[in-house]
Amino acid sequence: MPAELPYLIMGYKAPVVKAGDTKDWEPYALDVLANVLDGGNSARFAKDLIRGQQVAANAGAGYSAFARLNGLFTFDGNPAQGHTIDELEKAIRGEIDKVKTDLVSEDELARIKAQVIAGDVYQQDSVFYQAMKIGQLVTMGLDWRLADEYADRIQQVTPEQVRDVARKYLIDDHLTVAVLDPLPLDGKRPQRPPSPGMLR
Repeated sequence: MPAELPYLIMGYKAPVVKAGDTKDWEPYALDVLANVLDGGNSARFAKDLIRGQQVAANAGAGYSAFARLNGLFTFDGNPAQGHTIDELEKAIRGEIDKVKTDLVSEDELARIKAQVIAGDVYQQDSVFYQAMKIGQLVTMGLDWRLADEYADRIQQVTPEQVRDVARKYLIDDHLTVAVLDPLPLDGKRPQRPPSPGMLR
């Protein structure tokens, strides 16, 4: 389609919180993992792919622990000028390989947890958000009290669990890759690519 830049989306099939699941820590570890990679300017994508290697104009990771059906752990981005989609995908895969082999440091994990929990607590200021969260959980067949447990469950995630979910779920057998190859704009204003969450 007409666009200014090529666009990459990588989606890995991933589990979500389910009632009675014996491995119910995994979605919380995936949530932390997404924030390790893309949790603001100090996260790895911003630090390594955008400012460091300068291979990405932007790069993101996304995951939601709560959904009616199994979800996706997504990566997306645009290559920086002078770089290709293949180079961006290779760089993202490089970051994935790092979290599969090297444990996240305690300091980095503590910073990420504080950030995730602060974001959740801030949202609690909105009565609308609280009602929406309860409604979502109930329609998914989950206990609404899970909303109150979220911060504690995030706090319990260990470096080993972050590594283990990366090894288990960020594998090629679970992966679909989509690429937008831009066509000439012909004077048309490009549409913003949909965020990965809109593609489910």
